[in-house]
Amino acid sequence: MNPIDQFVQRNRYPCWCGEAAGSLYCSQSFGRRPFAVLRCPSCGTLRILPKALSESADAVELYNTYAAPRLSPEQVERIAARELARFLKVGCDPRPGMRVLDVGCGEGLLLEEVCRDFRCEGRGIDVDQRRIAAARECRTHAQFECGLFEPGAITERFDLVISQAVIEHVVDPVGFLVGLASVLAPGGALYVLTPNGASRTFSILRSWWRDLLSIDEHIYLFTPESLARCAGQAGLEVAASDSGHDLAWPTIALGSPREVLITGWALYRELVKRACALVGGSARGDILFARLVVKPAAQSAVASTPA
Repeated sequence: MNPIDQFVQRNRYPCWCGEAAGSLYCSQSFGRRPFAVLRCPSCGTLRILPKALSESADAVELYNTYAAPRLSPEQVERIAARELARFLKVGCDPRPGMRVLDVGCGEGLLLEEVCRDFRCEGRGIDVDQRRIAAARECRTHAQFECGLFEPGAITERFDLVISQAVIEHVVDPVGFLVGLASVLAPGGALYVLTPNGASRTFSILRSWWRDLLSIDEHIYLFTPESLARCAGQAGLEVAASDSGHDLAWPTIALGSPREVLITGWALYRELVKRACALVGGSARGDILFARLVVKPAAQSAVASTPA
């Protein structure tokens, strides 16, 4: 058995759908640490080995110890505008007075935009103490709290629930979506954004797609089809979805051989991403985003449940 096969055997775990088998999609056995990506033959979700978290509670320690990047004011403005455009593109329709919950809000960029521009009432939750501190310092149109999302402790119901770049981190994606759906008001919508396992860029770069693989953090990479299947198991359905690219030229640093190599690689990766963006395709962008709603049958069951 070769080293990668041995690594996979030691670190493999079942997919969220329960399937234990998985075909090797890509791997690296050198550098900082080895890793592998398996594709589930049942649902198509990709899972990253080794598993970043054993249980949800581990997220508190993990995301308060890693080096969180700080954003410049220019980056904040650009990212917030981009995320709001995606949010609106899939039919999320914020209106004055709507209650909005952002689970995994980070520094609150999208939540602030929604609450400020559409006069909504917002609440953001994140486990990262530093990002919540930044949100409280810089955002003024929403309330922010630090901690894990505990749906049983939330009595309020929300017209819109946002979850950006979170589902790929969680141990139980179906349970996570069930929890998000449980705090939706009747007729409400859930907005989910996550790296796209069906990305054309990923199909070219494979194991070198390091910025979105996030070996130490991400557990799953969803495709449009596997996200829809996961949502279905949670009593939700995809009302609209799309994908896009996060494009940004890297900083040029040529002061040492190592910097030359890193810069060269970053430029190559960005060129690949831009070429893939030019090709287009609504399901093949690097970032997958979707509006989910409660299935009619599930909504009827909730409505008919005695208080």
